[in-house]
Amino acid sequence: MPGVDLYLMSASPPCRSVLMACRAAKVDVNVKDVDLFKGEHKEEAYTKINPMQEVPAIDDDGFKMSESRAIMCYLCDKYGKETSLYPKEHQERAIVNKMLYFDMGTFNKAISAFVGPQLFKKEDPDKDKEADMKRALDKFEKALAGNQYATGNTLTIADFCLLTSLVLADALKYDLSPWCNIMAWFQRMKDLPYYEECNAPFYELVKSLSEKK
Repeated sequence: MPGVDLYLMSASPPCRSVLMACRAAKVDVNVKDVDLFKGEHKEEAYTKINPMQEVPAIDDDGFKMSESRAIMCYLCDKYGKETSLYPKEHQERAIVNKMLYFDMGTFNKAISAFVGPQLFKKEDPDKDKEADMKRALDKFEKALAGNQYATGNTLTIADFCLLTSLVLADALKYDLSPWCNIMAWFQRMKDLPYYEECNAPFYELVKSLSEKK
């Protein structure tokens, strides 16, 4: 079958970012599920794809790579039919890169640190981590001022990373209403035709975990 092999676990935030980018850019990918709960990422066959034993990863006719943000940049550069998702113009691309790094170093980091222990370990909320998350939300709120999307009025791959980070807080049912710009942006992202396909598995996972004693 033609196309790039995309190895992922459907509930994983970075995997969902890549899948949304592929859908938006109309990149043909062959989705290969890797079940982390069963340890499939540690098996010899997958380790040959990604020695780091993490998801997502791609195999493009023998060219193998991992790291979700790098994968999105590569696929959009090589195969993307919607070039605005990762623009060629240097300054426009620099702004997209800035928001990718903001998500990696600030937004996702803060949200994951606060939400993760509650969703997956049933721990009580940590006030210091919540304060860090609120500061990250404040920064993104300011970045969105006057813009429809993370880098301006055009959807880019940065939006997909930021979205899957925010979905963590939404799955926790954290009150995001104080951040009006983020809430408006979040609704725009939910309106994308591939949003449900790409993000439903995470909500389903959270529901199943909450039902376990």
